[in-house]
Amino acid sequence: MDGVRSLIFGAIADDLTGGVDLAAMLVARGVPTGCTVGAKAAIQPGNLAHVIALKTRVIPPKEAVAQVLAAAERLLEAGARQIFFKYCATFDSTPDGNIGPCAEALLDRLGARATLFVPALCETGRTVFQGHMFGGNQLLGESPKRFDPLTPMTDSNLVRVLQAQSKMKVGLLPHPVINAGPQGILAGLEARVGVGERLFIADTIYEADLAAIASASFDFPLLTGNSAVTAHLPPAWLRAGLIDTGSLVPASLPAIDGPAAVLAGSVAGQTIAQLERFASNNPLLTIDLMDAFAGKDVVQSAREFAERHLPERAIAITTAAPQHAIEALQQAYGRAVVAEKAESILAAIAKILVRDLGVRRLIIAGGETSGSVVQALGIERIAMGPYQGLGVCRGVVNLPEPVALMLKSGKLGNPDDFSEVLQDMTKPISIEPQLDNWPPVRRRTDTSTGHPLATAT
Repeated sequence: MDGVRSLIFGAIADDLTGGVDLAAMLVARGVPTGCTVGAKAAIQPGNLAHVIALKTRVIPPKEAVAQVLAAAERLLEAGARQIFFKYCATFDSTPDGNIGPCAEALLDRLGARATLFVPALCETGRTVFQGHMFGGNQLLGESPKRFDPLTPMTDSNLVRVLQAQSKMKVGLLPHPVINAGPQGILAGLEARVGVGERLFIADTIYEADLAAIASASFDFPLLTGNSAVTAHLPPAWLRAGLIDTGSLVPASLPAIDGPAAVLAGSVAGQTIAQLERFASNNPLLTIDLMDAFAGKDVVQSAREFAERHLPERAIAITTAAPQHAIEALQQAYGRAVVAEKAESILAAIAKILVRDLGVRRLIIAGGETSGSVVQALGIERIAMGPYQGLGVCRGVVNLPEPVALMLKSGKLGNPDDFSEVLQDMTKPISIEPQLDNWPPVRRRTDTSTGHPLATAT
């Protein structure tokens, strides 16, 4: 349509928290970005980028591929010149996982020769060297990720992990190639494609590596990875003349007040620490999943808990449990059944909180939990604010009243984030495009004075 710009970038995320992180990074860069849930929601015209957030991370590959391809068709119809497939920074998958099959299906659909896999999130110390993923100085397979209840990561070698679930040949772009800059990356890639490799794990140690990879791959038909590499695409678009500074806009969100709640399904250590800090000043209810399996009405108990404390106090409700308790439940009922039970409980509670008790500020911790809650609330579109640091990506949804929403990865964020973000939701955001420095400086509110403070992420 004349006068309506087409997308230059379309992303497909395999979970909700990853999708909003990616959208928020582009928004912080000043890129007009839409964010919808599921492949059926309409893509509104007028944006330069769009993110479709799915819930495909742990479903069977055939089902995941179908949903990812449907989302890709939506984005291509809207004019997207590049498709990005987003997955977790810890490459959450298994030998039967769907990262490889989804990427292969997208490669075939787009007629692309090869693509890169860039899961690193250097901001957190999640890096890739010699094809092995590290969290700080710890190999992924030796980290707490090996105990993940849905995708235990016991092998640190991402080349091997990806090859186990892929038909195409997997290769590695080692750090000397990445360190050679965009032209070196393209030359190294061309050489390896010449010997039959099509899927490439990219060594990534520094933020500058992400920038170099983005500069080399901004016009690839398909790019895959964690959201961090996409934050470096807008500068590459500017340099290539695909966009200009006049097309960039300030990032903004309205202030929303009202009853506040946190729902946490993640068992990650960071979420547990955040809940403990939040509970020092706020009511916390921990739901015993064993009670739920025994037939007790834990949802009604949660309603009664919320009614006792809302709207005067912010509350938190969680299904998190110690590792030994989770393992006992998984042995008794199965890994998938336990996860589905926890998600369905929190989704039912979310509907009570928002529809019956008037919660207008809501934080959801955990990717799979976020997906279940968003589906239960019927959310199809999220107006995203700017990325403000690890795990802090706020949005607003209409249900039909405006609700301030943060979908947070279980593994990210600072200990005080729950209280701080709920407070920040009561204040508007307006930030000019962040074109130079990345990652951005976190801006939060000093609740004692009301003055903004800047803290390094």
